[in-house]
Amino acid sequence: MFQQALLNEIVAFIAVAEYGSFTLAAASLNSTKSGTGKAVKKLEAELGLKLFNRTTRSVRLTEEGKIFLDAAKSALETINEAKLLLDSRKAEPAGRLRVNLPVGIGRNIVGALKEFTQKYPKVTLELSLTDRFEDAVQGEWDIVVRIGELDDSSFIAKTLCQTKRILCASPEYLARKGTPESLEELRNHDAIMYRLHTGKLRTWVFEKGDGSRTEMSPSPLAIFSDGRSFIDSVIAGLGIAQTYDKALALPMRKGELVELLPETAIPGSPVSALIPSGRAMPAKTKVFIEFLKKQLE
Repeated sequence: MFQQALLNEIVAFIAVAEYGSFTLAAASLNSTKSGTGKAVKKLEAELGLKLFNRTTRSVRLTEEGKIFLDAAKSALETINEAKLLLDSRKAEPAGRLRVNLPVGIGRNIVGALKEFTQKYPKVTLELSLTDRFEDAVQGEWDIVVRIGELDDSSFIAKTLCQTKRILCASPEYLARKGTPESLEELRNHDAIMYRLHTGKLRTWVFEKGDGSRTEMSPSPLAIFSDGRSFIDSVIAGLGIAQTYDKALALPMRKGELVELLPETAIPGSPVSALIPSGRAMPAKTKVFIEFLKKQLE
């Protein structure tokens, strides 16, 4: 296990060996002669070896001290090289980046990943698409993306974009069942509902012309608890659903879904990138967050 005290003792030992003096070594380390001497004595005690032959006029390495000096210098060089490597990784995006995304948002950005990987070829992406926040918490993810306000002190949230909650249906469904022209007409249509992780169904919420809001809990034709099946069922023409616009960007662009009653859409929860707290943010994480912002906006 890495011990800062041991590293300090080794640095003091190397300085004394190079300067041949406790006084000069202490000055180079911005320390005191007493402190430097104690550090070397403690190192000798831990090794069970005498590293210096001391006289009133000189400080000379023992044979064991000479052997240990070569090893100590080599170890410090390795540590410094590792630090330089890590510093370069902070500046240049590189390494494996593990990202956990909600299904709807994840499906929308997969097609744009080629742009990111071509720009940052040294970053290896590992993506997982799941709507359950519990699954994300249990994993060692660099970035967890979620919709909604989340109260978890183990993460730092960075807002990526805002959302709207919109009604949608497929052109095939509308051709078969007709297009609703008002909220009242929705009661005559097939509703696809989403079950939240709390076990409750997500009610439909609408904005009225006067700025107030109204809720609706339609009798569902089908209920889904995962985003993939939920969105796929609407694309397949099963019925009408209300969900976040950012989860529908791709099927809307492809013409697979149509927004209904856009004047009733309400502002939704923000999309946030959650970063584990207590960690410095490496370059690979920063550039992927910027990529997500660009795609979602």
